[in-house]
Amino acid sequence: MRALLLTAIIVLVAFIVKIDLTEGTLPLASFYPKETEELCEDQREPIYISVQVIQGDTIHSLFAIQPAKVPMTFPERLQLFYQLNPHLQLQELVPGENIKLPLSYELENLCGK
Repeated sequence: MRALLLTAIIVLVAFIVKIDLTEGTLPLASFYPKETEELCEDQREPIYISVQVIQGDTIHSLFAIQPAKVPMTFPERLQLFYQLNPHLQLQELVPGENIKLPLSYELENLCGK
């Protein structure tokens, strides 16, 4: 009987530790507005211009010709570029093609920024 009771206590403690490690001690407490930041990130819309590609253009040369309105790193701007032009993920720029060139983010009013 003692072995059964001891086994049940060990299983219960292991279950509580697992829940505590995966969900946290206070799973409903919100100390950091993580969901709000993610919501604001989803509501961002990039400001862009449409440009027509000519022979010899590269993404880097297009970024140099049309600088961003706000300071952005090259990887951030490249991510926006592929977000606006998903068909160019694994392709080169084709002369004569119209593409969207990101300039900055426009934040929604709901973000409070």
